Amino acid sequence: MSLLREIQGSLMEQGQDIGPILLKLRFLASRLGSGPLAEWVRFESEGYPNEAELPDYRVLGVTYKVDTSGYAGSGMRNAPVPTALIKKFAGEHWVNYEVRQSVASIDSLVSEAKGEGSLNIDASNLMLALQGKIYPNDSIIAVTGSLSVAAMVEIQNAVRSRVLELTIELERQTPFA
Repeated sequence: MSLLREIQGSLMEQGQDIGPILLKLRFLASRLGSGPLAEWVRFESEGYPNEAELPDYRVLGVTYKVDTSGYAGSGMRNAPVPTALIKKFAGEHWVNYEVRQSVASIDSLVSEAKGEGSLNIDASNLMLALQGKIYPNDSIIAVTGSLSVAAMVEIQNAVRSRVLELTIELERQTPFA
């Protein structure tokens, strides 16, 4: 069985993690001498460094909620904050989250989040940028940022799709590979 067919077979198995599949593809990329392919596979396997440009499928929208404290015990819990206000007061980088973790980390996050609709991110520094601007009469005491688990699954699917397209194309171009 060729390595291409083995990779394709692994992609078709239900529940198969992507990490081991990428290791096989990394080996194949080294045999083919393809620099761009090897770099993409390395980044997907090990994570994207800060200086590397991310593919569009790895930039996710973030939703935010705040807890506030007000006069005489008033306040709100889990009050949604429109992303337009986050962008206005804190900047674009707070609205779009760059998922730089390895595919194995994404696999783990998705499997741990079974039954959950979202994953929380650290947004504690955002309190300073929003304080007194969104709810002027209340103090923001907590900010929670959330990423959709479905969006993380879409990253997995995008990587799977790219690997499958690549192996099909390689097989087409070099049928005896």
